[in-house]
Amino acid sequence: MAIMKDMIDWLVTPPSDGGGNGQPMSANQFVPAHLAQQPAISVLVCDFDGPNGREIGQRMVNELSTQPGVLVRHLSKKLKASGKGTVVERLVKAAETGRKWLIDTDADILVWGEALPHEQGIKIRFLCAVADADTQPGSVGLGDVLDLAVNYDSEMASIIHAVILAAIGPRKSSPQREELAELLSNPADKLNGLIETLPGAMEEKALASVMTAIGNVLASMWRLKEEPAYLDRAIKAYKLALVQSYDKENPLNWALTQNQLAAALQAQSSRDKQPGPLKEAAEAYLAVAAALGAHLHVNDWALAQIHLGDVQVKLSNFGDAVQHLQKASEAYQQALKVFTRETAPGPWSELMNQLGIALMRMGENVSADRVMEQSAACFRKSLEVRRREIAPFLWAQTANNLGAVTFSLYRRNENTTALHEAAACFKGASEVYSQYGRQDKALVAQRNLDRITEIQQGG
Repeated sequence: MAIMKDMIDWLVTPPSDGGGNGQPMSANQFVPAHLAQQPAISVLVCDFDGPNGREIGQRMVNELSTQPGVLVRHLSKKLKASGKGTVVERLVKAAETGRKWLIDTDADILVWGEALPHEQGIKIRFLCAVADADTQPGSVGLGDVLDLAVNYDSEMASIIHAVILAAIGPRKSSPQREELAELLSNPADKLNGLIETLPGAMEEKALASVMTAIGNVLASMWRLKEEPAYLDRAIKAYKLALVQSYDKENPLNWALTQNQLAAALQAQSSRDKQPGPLKEAAEAYLAVAAALGAHLHVNDWALAQIHLGDVQVKLSNFGDAVQHLQKASEAYQQALKVFTRETAPGPWSELMNQLGIALMRMGENVSADRVMEQSAACFRKSLEVRRREIAPFLWAQTANNLGAVTFSLYRRNENTTALHEAAACFKGASEVYSQYGRQDKALVAQRNLDRITEIQQGG
């Protein structure tokens, strides 16, 4: 199952128009939180799949309708993640339907899930209308799930409310972003206390789910307000969620929390300009890969390898560059065993580009040309998919990279063929960047082209 949103985005293209299966809803199905206040977000809650699913959905509508800034709508339809196929296939299918409902109702987020038989609990999922980056701290995606008891108390209801605000807030622009930050501030501060005094009488699985949700809320608050304490507390919440070892039969939720922790640690490293959190993030991704296995949860294992490679590239900025870039290259090559050109050309071309960058940076630190030549080969392969007439901006990015590495090869051995290739790459990249209004990038490419022109003219 692809538990990270970039994988889901590769598999699902949000529809551009309506046509969902939801029934038309009348105006009286809107449940405004406070009539005098313009709502900051619109929430769609559907019936849950399973026993008493309608009652569970209606209860959430009633609870959310008491919160300020929230416009709630109840849809008397079920979104199911059960049936034939793998977990990821079922989630993707559910997301396709759910996104149509979001478009039809102009809602920001869909709250859905399932009620387990014999009142074993409920699984609450959140589907946002706008995509978010997988490596952003606290980002809530299709794989995230909140496990609660059927008769959850008011404290848990406040977590549902906070998760909804946290999922939407960072995806909004001003002034809604600032409004949601204020709406989330008080709930987040209350949840902060649960890190020190854990909720009682909860099963380990549910407690881990709740602590992950709290971590997501606090991490989102950091994105909204950039107050350091929120990020640090989010990391603590994630670590509390990971105290227990994972279920070997179902490691996905544990792996998802590790991913959330790794994203927060990377943000902490960027904030503090320190390598320590990056090393922890690398350990988290290694743990995810080990737990998922290369043959059981193939796509997620490959994505963990990609994220590990990205972290190793960042670590190369703090010393031991060749060692870290070598590890990054190895991780990317592991992922390429899964995301092949035949099965996933888009991710494959991105991976080839990333591998080319890692090899280029490694080649800058060694005297032999072999690594730089391998880098150039990666960029050329990527450009076979990232064609200028199909994906001009992506083409320009990779062409510019190819220009940089071939120019470096010329400066090492005065290979005129490499110089001509570099000139063609910089010329094309400058043209595309100018066409798309990226004058800063166009200027850099043009300057490199001017340097080559001087060399060719004997300057």
